[in-house]
Order: sequence, then C-alpha cells, then structure tokens
Amino acid sequence: PMMYKSDSDGSVLTSRGSEYYDDTIPYGGVYIHHANQIVKISNGDIHNITLTHRSRASGIVHPSSSYTAAVQDIEDGLISMGVGPFWITAQRLKMVSFTIPIIQDKTVLVIPKPGTTDLLSDQIRKVLAPISYPMWGVVLVIITITALLSVWFSDRTDVATDQRSRRMLVSHNTRRRKRAYARLALDACLQKGTFFCSAGVEQDQSASLSHKLLLFGFGFFILISVCKL
Repeated sequence: PMMYKSDSDGSVLTSRGSEYYDDTIPYGGVYIHHANQIVKISNGDIHNITLTHRSRASGIVHPSSSYTAAVQDIEDGLISMGVGPFWITAQRLKMVSFTIPIIQDKTVLVIPKPGTTDLLSDQIRKVLAPISYPMWGVVLVIITITALLSVWFSDRTDVATDQRSRRMLVSHNTRRRKRAYARLALDACLQKGTFFCSAGVEQDQSASLSHKLLLFGFGFFILISVCKL
C-alpha cells in the first residue's frame, strides 16, 4: 500500500477510527519509505521526521476531501509538509507550494467509437441535437404565439388607421375573415421561424410600438437560444 496504519494484530486499517489519530502507531507504505530515504540522503540537513495525522478541524472545513484537509493544516502552520498522493489542483496551489511530482497519473477518456452514416434522418437529428425535444416544443410554441400576436397587433393598427381616415366600412367587411386570418397567421409563423433560424429579426419602421416591442422580445429570445447553443 502507498500509506497505511496497522492495528494490534498487524492487519492494515481499512477505516479511519481511533487508531488513525494515535501517533504511537507508526505509519507504513511506499510514501513513508520514500520520506525516510530522503532523510538518509540529506546528509544531516533533515534530522528527523515526525509523522502525525491531519487535524479533526480540517476535516470539518473540507469534509469532501481528506487531502485538501491535510493541505489546510499546512496552510494553518500545524504541520510542515504533507506526505501522500496529493493531486495538484488550483485550489491547493493557492494554499501551499508543492514539490516536484514523483508520480504522474495519466487520465484517458474512453468513449465508444462513433460510427459514420449519411442517412438523411441522422443528419436531421444532428441539427436538432443541441436542444432537447421538449425545448424544441417550447421554441415552436413561442414562435406561434409571437406570430399570432404580430397578426393581432397589425390588425389593430389597420383598424385604427381606418378610423382616423374616416373610411370605416361595415364591421363584418372591415374585419378580415377567418380564412384570411389563417393565411396571415401562417405567413407570420413562417416569418418568425425564418427569424429564429437566421438568428435575427427584421424591424418594420411603420409598425406600431407594441409590434416593435414584441419583435424586440422575440429577438432577445433568439439571443438566449444562440448563446445556449
């Protein structure tokens, strides 16, 4: 083992009990042997090494990592040096200095070898992949609502213009029929879909303020979507 303590019958301790905090029980392992060899070849520069456990308080400060807890004891001046397989992290470098590493871990990320395909369905899925299917549903709902509101704002503007110009006709002639509304809604959905796919909106200078605010909000929604991708 790299570093360990033994109980009274010589078995290696597998849990951190009272024996861990008992300094009368010596440490053993590869790292302890390495530290003792450094003392021998130091030609008297290092007279002695007293091995001890990390403090209980540091374990409370860093409950997720016993190694960072040991580094905390070094920063607080409780111990002079830590011996063990410490990973050099940015957090620990801000706390203490490290010696030259004696061991380097090589981490490799293993993933299945991706296959290649030229099927149209697979290419379409690649386009839709950055956003989950529920989010695509939300996008379509927002596009539809924006299109319907734009038709409604445009129709209110046209009616107000007719009233100001005193060219009001009979009510059922002025208001567009349902088929015309459906066509306008479809055109608006296609337009807003084009805006979303091109990541931009086209502002009509003659549009009403409410319509301009609507398109501004839709443009902000496009900005959020593009930043998410």
